[in-house]
This record gives sequence, C-alpha cells and structure tokens, in this order.
Amino acid sequence: MTRVLFLTESFHPVLGGGETHIRQLGGQLAALGHVATVVTRRGGASWPSVDEVDGVRVRRVRPPGPARTGKYLMVPAALCAVLHEGPRHDVLVVRGTRVLGVPGLLVARALGRPVILQPEVNGELSGEAFTWGWRRGRALQPAVRGLVALRNVWMRDAEAFVAMSRRIRDEIVGAGVAPERVALIPHGVDTERFRPAVAGEREALRRALGLPGGLLAVFTGRLLRGKGLETLLVAFADVASARPDLHLVLVGSGEGQALSVEEDLKAEVRERGLGDRVTFTGRVDAVEGHLRAADLFVFPSVFEGLGISLVEAAACGLPAVASRTGGIVDVIEEGRSGVLVTPGEGDALARALLSLAGDDRAREQMGTRARAVARERFDQRDATRRYLSLFQEVSARR
Repeated sequence: MTRVLFLTESFHPVLGGGETHIRQLGGQLAALGHVATVVTRRGGASWPSVDEVDGVRVRRVRPPGPARTGKYLMVPAALCAVLHEGPRHDVLVVRGTRVLGVPGLLVARALGRPVILQPEVNGELSGEAFTWGWRRGRALQPAVRGLVALRNVWMRDAEAFVAMSRRIRDEIVGAGVAPERVALIPHGVDTERFRPAVAGEREALRRALGLPGGLLAVFTGRLLRGKGLETLLVAFADVASARPDLHLVLVGSGEGQALSVEEDLKAEVRERGLGDRVTFTGRVDAVEGHLRAADLFVFPSVFEGLGISLVEAAACGLPAVASRTGGIVDVIEEGRSGVLVTPGEGDALARALLSLAGDDRAREQMGTRARAVARERFDQRDATRRYLSLFQEVSARR
C-alpha cells in the first residue's frame, strides 16, 4: 500500500483542470487500496475543514476568501497540517510551485519524506508565469527571472518532478533538473465517461439541456482572464452573420474567482446583440452531456498548462479550434484532430471557426482522430498506473 499526501492551493469544490486532476488521481488510488490525503485551502467559510471526497481525505486550512491573497496566507497553516499528516504518508506531492514549491520542499525535508513537485502551468520555472497579465510585466521580467533562477536552485533538490506537457518538461530541464528526474505524465480523463454521442443522443441531450438546434460550438472551463474568451466573442461576432445557424455555448463560471471575466463577457454579448446566439450555462459539475451535444469545441486560451477541458472534448470525439500555446499542442494534431491558431488573434480564430463550421466531413474526420488521440495518450487508467509507479519508485529510492 502506498500513502500519498497532496499539497495544493485549491481543491474541490473549486472546479478547474488541476483540481479535477488531483481529485481523479486520488480517487483512483483510493479505489486501488492506497491512501490519498489532500491538504488545501478552505476557500469558503462554509466549507468543512475535514472532508472526504471520492475516498480521498481532505484537510482544508484557513484563511477563506479570495484566492489571490489567500494562497499566500495559507502557507503557515498548510505547513503545520503537512507536518501533522506527513508521518503517516510515504511521499508528498506539491501541485503548483509558485507559492508552495519551496515551503513544500522544506517541510518534506523536515519530515524525512521524498517530495515530487508538479508545476500547474507553463512558465513556473522560467519566471514567465509570475508576471503574466501585468502591464509592467515585460519590464520586470529580467529581475523576476533572476529571482526565480535562485529559487530553482533550492527546488532542484526535489526527488522528482512531474510535467503535464512537453513544454513544462523542457522548462524543468532548462532550470537545471536532470532529465531522468522529470516524468512526463499528462493529465488523464475517463475515456468511458467522456465518449462520443451515439445515434440520436446529441438531439436528446440538446432537448434535455435546453440547447438550441443548428450547429453548436462549445467551450468548457472557468470564465477567467487568460482563457481568451474576450477574443472568442469578438471572433464569434464576426462569424455570426455569415453562419446564422452557429450557436456558442460557454459552459462554466467565473464566480468567486479573482480573475473572473464572466460579467464582462455577458455585458459584451448584450452590447453586440448576441443574446440569442450565445448561451451561458453557469457552473456545471458534469460537462460530458454538453460536450456530446456539441458539434465542435473551441479553446482560445492565451496561457494553458495542458487543458483538461480540451482532452475531455477530444475524448468525446469533438474537433477543436484552439490556441497554439502551452500543452495544447500536445493534445491537438494540427489539421488532423483540430485547428491551431495564434493566441489572441481574433481574425485567425474567426477564420478557423468559419472553416470548420462549414465542413461536415472535416469535423467528422477530426473528431474521430481526436477520440483516438485521447485514448492513446490521455487515458486516466494509464496515467494512474504511471503515477503509482513513480510514487513507489521515489519512496523506495528515498
């Protein structure tokens, strides 16, 4: 039996790719007879401090409130919780290195336990992630890179790193970590739960979910700055007049998130007169129904570690229009399972949407290949086996 302790800034009930990944991995480990515990921040005052989710024990620490400040203020309480829980576990896994990387490494050393560091986005070890979105970010970049390089000297002492994409792997190696200590393990999805629609299912799902007929383009994920949704609305406005049958569905919410753009997006839709062409679903915990009801997926992120939403869409057999950034290029085979465009370029996004919307055969062929890619490279069971092997190897080596 292997006992794994996860330290992460956020977890269920927060919805996001990283949160979903830890929940699924922990649940799979528990189902196989292993022990998985999560130490995380108690984002809402009403959330229980001790919980169990899918067989995973969850310990939430203070303070509640906005994530932007709370993720820093949580560090002392989180380290105390890890010191308490650590002796009963074999390995500590730290998700996200910007805030918790060095503290997690130090507490693991105090416990005499091996530690695995897992960046949650590209740019964490190069320094780019620290200034992304700042108006003065470019001017500060040299100083930030220097400080991050000093921090990386400490973090290189970790027993292992996990990269969810090739770009993140290359950044870790570029920071001076020996390649053999970096495991490339993409986030996996349940390819049985996320599957293509069968005959007649798409129409039935649309009726059940209150979605219109015609051609549906869907996005799933949090409505946050950096997801490229502002650019998507501009592109969709350009396409809408040429394709009156095309409808955009935004599945998710930004409520309670520091970087939320949900209200801005809704205002933009009203101002452009697109209220009958764009649907906001709000938070949806199980998105597979909306994916099977759709014809194509759109994922215009500016900054993306991998994009678990994109993998879920691929598993459902959806062709995608997405940004050429981060780990997205590990999921989409250009021209075979989807179309890649430059992040932030609305004209290119509009052209890609218009092209894919007008080519039924291309959507079918790309959707078939997308499903094959998801099964070959991103199956959850394979990912769990590889993680378990890594945990056992690191524990034995330590």
